[in-house]
Amino acid sequence: MPTPLASGGLTAGYRPPMLAAALGLLHAASFAPWGSWWVQLAVLVAFFGLALSMIRHGRSPRLIALSGLLFGCGWYLAGVGWLFVSMHTYGMMPAPLALLALTLFALYLSVFPAAALWATAAIHSARLEGRSGATSAGLTAWTFALPVAAAITTGELLRGTLLTGFPWLAIGYAQTDGPLAGYAAVAGSYGVGLVACLIAALLAALPVSLRAGARPVPAMLATLVPALALLLVGQVSRTIPWSEPTGAPLKVRLLQGNVPQQMKFDPLVARQTMQRYLELVAAEPADLIVLPETAWTVPWASTPPDIAARLEQFVSSSGSAVAIGLPLTTRRRQVDADGAQARTSGQQVALTNSVLLFNAQVLSGALPAPRYDKRHLVPFGEFVPWGFRWFVDLMTIPLGDFGRGTTDQAPFAVADQRIAFNICYEDVFGEELLPAVTREDGATILANISNIAWFGDSHALPQHLQIARMRTLETARPMIRATNTGVTAAIDFDGKVLAALPPYHLGALSLTIQGRSGLTPYARTGNWAVAALCLLILAAAAVPAMRSRDEGRKPAKIAG
Repeated sequence: MPTPLASGGLTAGYRPPMLAAALGLLHAASFAPWGSWWVQLAVLVAFFGLALSMIRHGRSPRLIALSGLLFGCGWYLAGVGWLFVSMHTYGMMPAPLALLALTLFALYLSVFPAAALWATAAIHSARLEGRSGATSAGLTAWTFALPVAAAITTGELLRGTLLTGFPWLAIGYAQTDGPLAGYAAVAGSYGVGLVACLIAALLAALPVSLRAGARPVPAMLATLVPALALLLVGQVSRTIPWSEPTGAPLKVRLLQGNVPQQMKFDPLVARQTMQRYLELVAAEPADLIVLPETAWTVPWASTPPDIAARLEQFVSSSGSAVAIGLPLTTRRRQVDADGAQARTSGQQVALTNSVLLFNAQVLSGALPAPRYDKRHLVPFGEFVPWGFRWFVDLMTIPLGDFGRGTTDQAPFAVADQRIAFNICYEDVFGEELLPAVTREDGATILANISNIAWFGDSHALPQHLQIARMRTLETARPMIRATNTGVTAAIDFDGKVLAALPPYHLGALSLTIQGRSGLTPYARTGNWAVAALCLLILAAAAVPAMRSRDEGRKPAKIAG
């Protein structure tokens, strides 16, 4: 029912949901490569203003949730539309089916913002149902801003966890270059997103409160001042280093092969690719030379003898360490078809998506070759979820099932530094990189190897770089990235890109990078602190609202 706070504004049936869809498209554009941190804040202010206006006008929680669903559809259809390229162009799935799959996936992701708005609307409906008068402007702003920010962030956390998780385009990533990036070292990308939503919701509440008759000065003190203070605190936090230099700087070379994805697994092309990488490796020595994910499409044992001998001779004579992305065999672990469990087996052999390091000690036999096995596998690309074999069979993507690496893999020791590798999609899960940093011999440099040529020359490449930059802010560690088609880059501990190769070019990036030691607050707590804070906020908002609703429903006592 309409509340006493309603005055003017949106009156509508379908108009608010359609506006929400348009705002979702703009939200997608606030991420790399197009937008910026302030664009996202402006979009969120408009979106939360729309939601608050609908709440004040007594719109049902279901209609408000529909606005959240359509906002999410615009956000995800535009933001991860590059999935169509992998399914249709490289997976050979018919275009209508690929578009349908993308749409259904976007609808699934949109459930989370829809549920967040439904919860917010339900809390407010319950609170207002038991009240007969308007609340103060300040109370109105905060009782809206805190629950909606916590609900949206809880949805983000769930989206990044359920069904192996898909945290791509999490709200915090759009803030990488803004003042709110200062919160990353304290609360991670989800904490950044929480603060961004809180600021946007406070700013959205200001004009709505003024239209409801609130006095300007108290309303501004309750909304505008706290929002500006949160921005200022974030900007100041960006100046805190959180870590310190350790060891001698490392000279690295990051290789980008630019191998067309449709040719990558052709046996003739695979040999030519090995030769191409060998020439890049041998062109210049370095402390560490890094090749991309699946630079070798076969295990090391299947390397042509002449290529293996030339690479080993270069490593022995130059003193360089060479890290190669390639599949490796293992008898220790194998993944079930649904990807949910790993079992020990001495008889069955599994392939792992791995990194193998060669240096002089390894070639002399003094040490075994260090290896890193990817632990967070990509559904449909590296394992087949239960019940979806039919979907994978519609595509012609090779290497469908991989074994999983363990969570306790040690960083690679290279000169004075310790390098913690992650492979492609893994750097989207910031909390999963933390064990390599927090252990006693923790990483001083992060390294990502990727091959996202599956997504063509799309916005997936700059989005992935933006995600990697957030990881450096969270851990106060630099990251080096060697990719097949881009973006091959080096990122400093403060999120700044030191150097990068242009995408879809063959080349090598040579530079010196300084390792860092010391733990950020986020490295110590992971996502638990933000998750607990969001649940506390929602509980603190929901319990009084339910009590208020129950009080309002009690029949009046008859005197006498």
